[in-house]
Amino acid sequence: MSRAEQKRRTRAALIYAARGLFVAQGYPATTADAIARAAKVSRATFYLHFRSKAEIVVELMRGVEPEIVGAYARLAGIEPGPAAAEEWLREQAAMWRRYRMEFISMEQALASEEAVADEWFALYDRLVGAMAAVVDRLVAQGLPAERARARLVALVMTVERSFYFGVLRDRPGFFEAIVPELADALAHALRGDVDYPA
Repeated sequence: MSRAEQKRRTRAALIYAARGLFVAQGYPATTADAIARAAKVSRATFYLHFRSKAEIVVELMRGVEPEIVGAYARLAGIEPGPAAAEEWLREQAAMWRRYRMEFISMEQALASEEAVADEWFALYDRLVGAMAAVVDRLVAQGLPAERARARLVALVMTVERSFYFGVLRDRPGFFEAIVPELADALAHALRGDVDYPA
C-alpha cells in the first residue's frame, strides 16, 4: 500500500471513529484521544491529520455539502407551487434522516466551535448562490439584491431549524404541521413574490 493510500485510510478511520463517538457520547464529551483510540492510532497520528475535532466536523460538513447544494439548485428550478415545494421538503427530510449522525455532530459543534460556525455560514452563501435564479426573480420584482439574498438565507435557516427539530429531534407531529407553511413560503420565494414575508 502506498503512503498516500495509507494516509487516506488513516484519515478516513479517524473521521469514521469520530462520527460514531460524536453520536454515542456527544460532541462535547468526545476528545481527540478518544477518537485516536477508536481509530486504533496514536494521539500524535490524530494531530498529523487534524488540528482539532472541529476540523473533523468541518470535513463531515464538506462531505454532505454537494448533495445539499445540489438540492437547493434543484429547488430553484422546480415549478413554484406549494405541492412541488412540499415534495422537495420531504425529499430533504429523507436526506437529513440519512445523514442524521453528521447533522447531530454539526449541531453540537456549532455551539462551541468557531470553525464549524464559519463553515456553516459560508454554506448559506453557497446555497443562495445555487439559487441565483430565485435571487434574480426577487430582484426583478424590485427587491434589492442584498435583501433578496437575505430573504433566501432566512428561508434556508427556517428549513434547517425545522429539520433539526422535526427530523433530528424526531418530532413528526411538529414536522407535519409546519411542512405546508414552509412549502408556502418557499413557493412564494420561488415565484419572486416580494411582498410575502420571509
